[in-house]
Amino acid sequence: MHQFDPLQPLTFSESDPDRIAKERALHAMSNDDLLALYNLTRAAASEAHKTHDMETVYPLVRGMKTLQRITGERGFIIRARRLTAKPAL
Repeated sequence: MHQFDPLQPLTFSESDPDRIAKERALHAMSNDDLLALYNLTRAAASEAHKTHDMETVYPLVRGMKTLQRITGERGFIIRARRLTAKPAL
């Protein structure tokens, strides 16, 4: 089974040969772990977008959409939202 590095965002190339194995592993993860992976992936996509690195953005977006689909199948919805920095206190 595919193992995910908890410090690496989820990416899928356009015709990822490992997609089936990755999706099987994702289906075995808890909702909390999927949400953490989504947030990590979303933050990486946001950073890549800021630098106009679209070659990096597209595989990350595929990862985010896959996570949203899998959690949606479980009835756990991940809503896309703007990432904001926490205000300084």
